[in-house]
Amino acid sequence: MILSFPALRSLRRERDASMALLCKDQVGRMAQDSKVVDAHFPVERAHFCGLFSSHMSHDMQGFVTEYDTILLIGFSQEMEGTIKQHYERPLYRITPRPPAEEESHVAVHLIRQLQARGLLRKGKPEIAGTLSSFACLAGDQGKRELPGELVLVHPGAGSKRKRWPLENFIKVAAATRQMGLKEVAFIIGPAERDLLPRVVKATQGRFSVHQVEDLAQVMALMGASRCFVGNDSGLTHLAAFKGLPTVAVFGPSSPKRWSPIGCNTAVLRSDVDCVPCFELAETNCDPPQCLNGVSVNMVLEAIGRFQTS
Repeated sequence: MILSFPALRSLRRERDASMALLCKDQVGRMAQDSKVVDAHFPVERAHFCGLFSSHMSHDMQGFVTEYDTILLIGFSQEMEGTIKQHYERPLYRITPRPPAEEESHVAVHLIRQLQARGLLRKGKPEIAGTLSSFACLAGDQGKRELPGELVLVHPGAGSKRKRWPLENFIKVAAATRQMGLKEVAFIIGPAERDLLPRVVKATQGRFSVHQVEDLAQVMALMGASRCFVGNDSGLTHLAAFKGLPTVAVFGPSSPKRWSPIGCNTAVLRSDVDCVPCFELAETNCDPPQCLNGVSVNMVLEAIGRFQTS
């Protein structure tokens, strides 16, 4: 969802349009607070169940007709067909990611689809090709005043396959103190509760550990941080989007497709010959050289570059 923000922000600015987003409430609030959209509706609300049935409810028919244009980001042709039965204005459906075998970044893929449908102009230099050329469209980008010395460490990810070894994160946390960054906080989200007892035991009270349940808690911690270290996860994308210097450790997933967008982002992956397999295979290699090949020193060097830049 965060990787759709450059496309949505570009769409809103270029067309000078008022935009509302229907998605999970926490993400919608963040999108609205970051001025990606003007309003949001929580898809969890029972009121919107009628949008996902084959026979759209009367309430939902009234809801969709309040808008001049509808943009669906998804694979569901059925939902597209259902809405079209009750909606005669422009409706566009774009897919949220390219086919797994394509090495095109998700954010670029979304923007190119909007261009192909005439919703965005073609040939704008900031969206012409590489991520770096339009990274600063993503969010609160550019150099910013960093309020403290806190290093925020997120050792989790929605999939265990994408997690760098926990002991490496512990070593990074210990080493940052020697770099003058004396405060380190670990955050554990709902998707990796299994890590909580391991993190508490491994840190042994040397670092604070926060079990976060919503994005408001995460945003507060990020707002007090100088640097973020994590795996390929939603929180890593959020940190990069907010302009926080971010070190992202990649393994089986492809940085060419999924790297976080930000002006202050370092993406690390070992130099292995194998094709990133996260979307193509059910399991990682054993051991996963793509993850294990990223060393603690590589992460520390990336953090160090942020401190001197």
